[in-house]
Amino acid sequence: MGQILSNPVIDKESHSGADSLTAFGLCAMQGWRMSMEDSHILEPNVLTKSDKDHIAFYGIFDGHGGAKVAEYCGNKIVEILQEQKSFHEGNLPRALIDTFINTDVKLLQDPVMKEDHSGCTATSILVSKSQNLLVCGNAGDSRTVLATDGNAKALSYDHKPTLASEKSRIVAADGFVEMDRVNGNLALSRAIGDFEFKSNPKLGPEEQIVTCVPDILEHSLDYDRDEFVILACDGIWDCLTSQDCVDLVHLGLREGKTLNEISSRIIDVCCAPTTEGTGIGCDNMSIVVVALLKEGEDVAQWSNRMKSKAHRTSVRSFADKRRRVFSYYDFSKCNDEQVFAITTKKPQDKFTRDHEAAVASVTAADNDDPMDIDDTDADTDAENLDPSSQSKSKTSGPIDLASLEALLGATGGVKTDSNGNKVTYTLPQSALAQLLQTMGHDPASSHPENDSNTDHKAGRSHLQ
Repeated sequence: MGQILSNPVIDKESHSGADSLTAFGLCAMQGWRMSMEDSHILEPNVLTKSDKDHIAFYGIFDGHGGAKVAEYCGNKIVEILQEQKSFHEGNLPRALIDTFINTDVKLLQDPVMKEDHSGCTATSILVSKSQNLLVCGNAGDSRTVLATDGNAKALSYDHKPTLASEKSRIVAADGFVEMDRVNGNLALSRAIGDFEFKSNPKLGPEEQIVTCVPDILEHSLDYDRDEFVILACDGIWDCLTSQDCVDLVHLGLREGKTLNEISSRIIDVCCAPTTEGTGIGCDNMSIVVVALLKEGEDVAQWSNRMKSKAHRTSVRSFADKRRRVFSYYDFSKCNDEQVFAITTKKPQDKFTRDHEAAVASVTAADNDDPMDIDDTDADTDAENLDPSSQSKSKTSGPIDLASLEALLGATGGVKTDSNGNKVTYTLPQSALAQLLQTMGHDPASSHPENDSNTDHKAGRSHLQ
């Protein structure tokens, strides 16, 4: 999974807007990751008023190996789309393909970006008023879903190297699939950037080990049945099925929430309460819900129309869905409000395991606590070296100084010699005192094992 924070960054980036064709609400959050590597496009109309058509453009870009390529897409891809001849000819499927390919071209032409080793998935839609058409282009494992009469309809399919069609291209380009990864490295088979996998000069862009060429799906809009579109990165889809997400949007609409509020609450559902579980919910998260408006309809009228449909859904509440996603975590002493107040355990709670105290402290505390770094790769290495460690809690092992510094905060300190061996602790607090009592003993002896049984897939799908 790579390095993650001990406390998630839960500050959210939110945007909302509407015009005569679409309305949208977006929310994005860094979460447990060391940095935010997602980007997005929110353009209700990429044409001018003088143009005959009205075309909306929305996209989610999920970076891996760094944020630069994803950021570039978020900043430049609208401009690149508008440069394509196919776009001005009204050939929207071809326009998305040309845009993805030419984004790679422009990245390689940039003297700084061509040396960057990051990449990003890309899932995007174009909605044309005059053509009554929705076109989705997807490369990677971000996903786009259409809600039709309350049912989830896939507008994209995840590109994994284990798929027969993807593996055949990889092998034909002299690549290989190992441990379900491209060349044992990348957990997806299509992306913008990732130029180390696109170095064969004899092959076209669609034939490279990793290709930027998107799959295209076209859908003729029926506004009586088609309701909204969800675009999200895999941080969301690791936790929710497509139908789950559609049901949560309808639930939020019934509760009178705005699209922005719904997107935010879905992220709350998906953010892991702790890193000691399965690994899901520890990724960057970005989601945008796009309302498909009828002629002359505003977003309030659309919301009322959605409510009137009264779809039966599989979810009873946002809190209940959160409990189900993270079934390994003990929410038994939490009401619905506290289910969302528990974003993470505080550092001291990792060692005391006092759940009731954790609920109280997290509910009362703010989210500005110092953060340390939890290197899960080190945990994995330790488990590989010591077979007996497989039965221990994931928190077993040496305690790093960064964690201690986080516990001490501004009022305490950690001093070490030049070799980092001699440690002096100042101004110990009650939680720290409990922690220090355990040093020199087997940490697993004071930590109950985690119940990590879940039906959801674990971990991030990109190599970080």
